[in-house]
Amino acid sequence: MEVSAPLSPESLTAVEILESINVTHRNQALEMLRTFAHELRSEQKWEKLYSTHPGPMKKMAKQALKEHRDGKSRKL
Repeated sequence: MEVSAPLSPESLTAVEILESINVTHRNQALEMLRTFAHELRSEQKWEKLYSTHPGPMKKMAKQALKEHRDGKSRKL
């Protein structure tokens, strides 16, 4: 893998940690990191979308509250 920019101290620490564990656990840790990063990016996209266009989300929230008050909601 070619790195175009120097790694941050935090990234170097992550690499050191990964290199210190066996390959099976390393792969598990990498999968967990990928999942976490994906969820974090998704959350950041929602936050950005909401901060720039809150209207649709507010409308959906009001609709959900109305449905709950009308007894149309159920526990998950």
